Amino acid sequence: MRAGYGKYELTPPMGVELAGFGYYLERRAQTVIDPLFARAVLIETENHKSLVISCEVLGLSREVCADVFKHAEKHGVAPEDVIIVSVHTHTGPTIIYHEGTGAVDPEYVSTVAGRIAKAIDKAAADMDEVTSLSHMAAPLPGDYIYNRADPDSGPVDRTVRGFTITRKNAKPIAMVSAACHGVFRQRIPHISADFAGGINRIMEDKGYCCLYLNGLCGDIDPWNPTPGRLDEFAALVTSIFEKGHEALPATLESGSIPFTLRLTPVTRGDIISAAETAVEKAGSPDEGPARVALIWKDEMLEKLDRLTDTEAIYGKYLILGGVPIVALPFEGFTCIGQEIRSIIGREDALTLGCAEELLGYLPTKDDIKRGAYAALESTFLYKRLPVVPGEAERLGEEMGRALRDILN
Repeated sequence: MRAGYGKYELTPPMGVELAGFGYYLERRAQTVIDPLFARAVLIETENHKSLVISCEVLGLSREVCADVFKHAEKHGVAPEDVIIVSVHTHTGPTIIYHEGTGAVDPEYVSTVAGRIAKAIDKAAADMDEVTSLSHMAAPLPGDYIYNRADPDSGPVDRTVRGFTITRKNAKPIAMVSAACHGVFRQRIPHISADFAGGINRIMEDKGYCCLYLNGLCGDIDPWNPTPGRLDEFAALVTSIFEKGHEALPATLESGSIPFTLRLTPVTRGDIISAAETAVEKAGSPDEGPARVALIWKDEMLEKLDRLTDTEAIYGKYLILGGVPIVALPFEGFTCIGQEIRSIIGREDALTLGCAEELLGYLPTKDDIKRGAYAALESTFLYKRLPVVPGEAERLGEEMGRALRDILN
């Protein structure tokens, strides 16, 4: 086995609008707390190559990912063997337009795929013999994270997971994963990779090349978030990561798993009614949530005859030394990861969200029943139809069964 690491800066110019934290805020970048990067790990064995890429942005677009896949092929890596995820920081630029929550800067976005490609090139130039491969999974103590969708009884993934790839002549590579929304810094006009940047920075100071991979965090937020708590959380994750590694065989497998996502069928009346309800709830058509809903209504009505009640998507997987990594294109809920790990019988498996083009939230049946933000309102800003209740649970089951078959 050989592995290489590369990173290239993604920091946008000052003045770009930052993503998230409410509607039509025009929260524009004034300074840089820490620069943003695309980070890539290229791994190869005698007959296989895989890429894992983590980008310090909220989410990516289909167009950016398509260009990255084309570039990866120049290095002999097929698109199905490339995992691209975002850390989901809310103090970074918007790459794909989410209505009302961050305007796209087309000039900057046109450079993003090329910057990610340079991280891949650097990883290819850094290839070195792997002398050992190990992994870990250990509890995350403290009160740093909680289930924001169901604070009383919702599940929380309190585990740090990851891999260390030790190389003969180059720095070791750390792939570190936890699960939390990138919102420790809250609503500030400054650029930061949030806690993911802190984890990468600490690991680099310890002598590693580091790639942070955010888990399924659609329902997970930091508790009592402050910059100080961010630093504590990052330090805690890295200290846990360095303990209790177990050796793995130097094996590699990757690919994609198809899934047909079921969307809620809608009529013209359904669309109008949903928007009217949102306006009534907001209290005025000028309020942010109402404006977003009305724009969604107009777009849905314009393409009503082209709307379908299914969508072909896929999950990407990489099995490193027998331990799976699976990445899904949603702000997925904790229960999806729980279901996957339960079916394959591996609590050490990494289940990642915000892969490739970010398709929005994938709420659970309970969250849809509550009528919470992820269930309906978020579909307006993502310009999508709500999913059929139970799709989150079904995705976990199907991905888990498919991975179980692959592992066996």
